[in-house]
Amino acid sequence: MSLILEAVKSTIPAEHFALPLQKVGTFAFVTTVMSKRLGVCMTLSDDRIFDFKTNLPVSHLGEIETLGLKKVLSWTESLHGIERSFAISAINGALPLDGKKYFSGNALELAAHLGKGKRVAVVGHFPHMENISRNAAEFHIIEKRPQEGDLNAEDAVRIIPQADVVAMTGVTCLNDTIEGLLALKKPGAVFIVVGPSVPMSSALFDFGVDVIGGAWVEDEESVFKIAMQGGAPRNLVGMRSVLYPRNPELLAGYEEVLPPV
Repeated sequence: MSLILEAVKSTIPAEHFALPLQKVGTFAFVTTVMSKRLGVCMTLSDDRIFDFKTNLPVSHLGEIETLGLKKVLSWTESLHGIERSFAISAINGALPLDGKKYFSGNALELAAHLGKGKRVAVVGHFPHMENISRNAAEFHIIEKRPQEGDLNAEDAVRIIPQADVVAMTGVTCLNDTIEGLLALKKPGAVFIVVGPSVPMSSALFDFGVDVIGGAWVEDEESVFKIAMQGGAPRNLVGMRSVLYPRNPELLAGYEEVLPPV
């Protein structure tokens, strides 16, 4: 059981559980579930993550939208990657956004800014990290499937306890690695979780996250259509990346933005 995701789910208002599920779809890169609004998550379709579930079909194919929010949320414990993607999308579509301070900005650019002259680790191989590596005193990429120059996931226990700034992919919420990575955080370090899969819930702050670099959907029809046609998160022009910090003073000078009504 993921204690983080259970805590996140506990912040969903009771009245949202009665809302119907719509736009339930899993596509090449993105999975969607709509209740209060359209929730988005990366599609965890790589069989190497949970290889003992290789080639098994998703449960309740053709009728997931009839199951209700509570049932789909229970799939955070599924051993099937796509079922987990549906669960995180459902979380992101049901969480309340009001009453929080959000700021306009890119999470990896924030990591570059906060990491100037410091030791920076990035969990997950993102494109265009030259700005981070150029400004950091020490820089490492930690990746489950490392590319040239990356470190293996097993190196996290050595690198992260020494890092001043850590930016990690929101896919860690999907594959059961986020809690172990947060447990490696050294006092005073800044942890940023990046991507549309990250639930924008203050519950993450209780476990050591300092900034949620998440996203919300501003044009539901556009995002759903582009996702259906193979769009990756960077292609979803109707989705906005935002920063949600535990301490708003960390983002002094950033423009505050309001979520869609």
